[in-house]
Amino acid sequence: MVRTAYGYGGAAHRAQEQADCERVVAIFARLCERVGAAVEVELFFDGAFRAMSGSRPENLRVRFAREVTADEMILDQVRARGWAGGRATVVTADAELGRTASAEGGKWMRVAHGTPPESVARRIEESLSR
Repeated sequence: MVRTAYGYGGAAHRAQEQADCERVVAIFARLCERVGAAVEVELFFDGAFRAMSGSRPENLRVRFAREVTADEMILDQVRARGWAGGRATVVTADAELGRTASAEGGKWMRVAHGTPPESVARRIEESLSR
């Protein structure tokens, strides 16, 4: 979501990516605070661990995929939820990931490539109020 929403380029690529990741984490931290225990959010980032500034509510986890892809980690979580009798919702514009998550017993919330994270968080919150 970060790369498609904000785009990258130039010498400041790493600094921009870090700032954008922190912004996404902050957006979803606010969502988690608003909805409380009604939802658990896990954000997955490809690449090595990066420290993120700020505190996070207990219902928000940030994960980094270094040795496997973020998609593999996401699908592992979908399977784990299914084995525990629950159902994970994968929020992604990646059609292949969404279809695979659905086939594995998860739910796929489709978003368009480049959708701002604020809009994604708002859509998740709206889905919880139905």
